[in-house]
Amino acid sequence: ITAQDIVCSQVSGGVALKEEDIAVSNVKIDLTRGTNNPLGSIHFFQDYDSNEKFTIQDERVSHLLPACCQDRIVRVYSKKPELVDAVSKAFENFQVKTLGMKAQVHATPEK
Repeated sequence: ITAQDIVCSQVSGGVALKEEDIAVSNVKIDLTRGTNNPLGSIHFFQDYDSNEKFTIQDERVSHLLPACCQDRIVRVYSKKPELVDAVSKAFENFQVKTLGMKAQVHATPEK
C-alpha cells in the first residue's frame, strides 16, 4: 500500500491530500515460508528406530497453531496534524474499496 493509494481514496469535497502529506509503513511478519505452512516442510518419524519419514496432515496439526502463516501490518501516518482525519477517512475508504471492509484495528491515539 502506498501514499498514492491513500490519496486516490480520499473523499471528494474535503481537504486535498497530496502524497507528500502521507507516510505509509508496510510490515510483513511470517513464519519463514511466506504464506506457506512451515510444517509442510518438516518430516517426522514414527519412533527412534524408524527410517521412514512422513509429514503431518493439516487436519492432524494442533489447533493451537495459526491457520494463517503471515501477518501484514500497514500503518498510515499524516505528516500534518490538521490532515489526520482526512488521511484516516481516506485509508478507511481504501480498505473498503480493496478488502470490502474496514480492517483498521487502531485509530489515532488521543492526546
